[in-house]
Amino acid sequence: MYDLEQYRDMMAKCSHCGLCQATCPVYLEEFLQTHLARARVDLIRAVLLEGDLPESKRFREVLDRCLLCTNCSRTCPAGVTPDEIIAAARNQVYQGKKRNPVRRQLLRRFMNQRGMKGLMGAAGTVAHKMGWTPEELPAPASKPFEKRFKNKVPAKGRARAKVAYFVGCATNTLYPDTGKAVVNVLAHNDIEVLIPEGQVCCGMPSLAEGDLTLVQEMMRKNVPVLAGCDVDAIVTDCTSCGMMFKTKAVKSLPEEDPLRAQAETLAEKVWEVTDYLNHVGLTVDPGPLPESYTYHIPCHRSWTPTVDDAPRTLLSRIPDTELVELEHPDKCCGAGGTFFMDFKELATDIRSRKLADIEQTGADTVLTQCPACRSHLRTQIEDDRVTHPIVVLAKAYGL
Repeated sequence: MYDLEQYRDMMAKCSHCGLCQATCPVYLEEFLQTHLARARVDLIRAVLLEGDLPESKRFREVLDRCLLCTNCSRTCPAGVTPDEIIAAARNQVYQGKKRNPVRRQLLRRFMNQRGMKGLMGAAGTVAHKMGWTPEELPAPASKPFEKRFKNKVPAKGRARAKVAYFVGCATNTLYPDTGKAVVNVLAHNDIEVLIPEGQVCCGMPSLAEGDLTLVQEMMRKNVPVLAGCDVDAIVTDCTSCGMMFKTKAVKSLPEEDPLRAQAETLAEKVWEVTDYLNHVGLTVDPGPLPESYTYHIPCHRSWTPTVDDAPRTLLSRIPDTELVELEHPDKCCGAGGTFFMDFKELATDIRSRKLADIEQTGADTVLTQCPACRSHLRTQIEDDRVTHPIVVLAKAYGL
């Protein structure tokens, strides 16, 4: 998969109905028809499959100015997945002539070492000069999650389930408070947490870059580690990580690859942590927490239909906590992984609409499961006001 030729028949299914027009964050900001999913698909087919148009600078710009938010894929009545088509096109365009060789080496180091610690030292100086440590990203935590928790965290009482916890790059080095909340809340609710050794990045940054080779490299390390765990479920606090393992991992591997069977088995067990807790239920009632919150739903959520409401349902169990809904809770904030670094002005404009929506709620706290969204919003909202839903539940438990 992610071989563009394999998407030829799918591209032909696009009927130009225009539903993608209502969901594309880039189009809704710039109103350029070339930035609609249907136009991108037509352009990719004309340039890379049919050869009717040249592979120009403008073509690459249209290709790159996509957040890969998956909103168009989620709403397409014909089942076309423009995000995968665009990722496949990027892989073909930049294969062997990468956008920035130094950046790609930094990305490989970042992903293999799960976070900003991979960019420290001499590499960190280069990263800073290249804009890889922008203001949106907080300083790395003094002690990453992997140094705080190892192996397994036992259930508080008699274990009723056992899960493996996939810890993403951002949680590991930027937001270890989220990781701490995950293991503490799960254990508090009689769930044993295994933290497998050998985890690396989920591969989402390299998919966005169009580097299928690096995606596969990450999968060849992660899949055997996670699939080999004797657990009831595999949980992650990040919706993008969950999407990679649930729907993208199998597609990133060749059909004849023996690892595909493991990836398919793994996908069946993957849950976002609040969704999992809402599914199995709490064994301990949380205490009161006089706090209001609003919920920004991450774009990368199509892999699980229940994650939209899981935090709302879970946190409704907390006495004195009030949910104040956004007018548009599922509108993109403009982060898009590293999109906000590459297209700062556009991302800032998209974010401004989300910030205005947040402001009108008057909520104390902004919740989201996406660390990229959290980073992008935090520069305009007090740092401690933007967090993961599981952190609020941990606070209610006094953990």
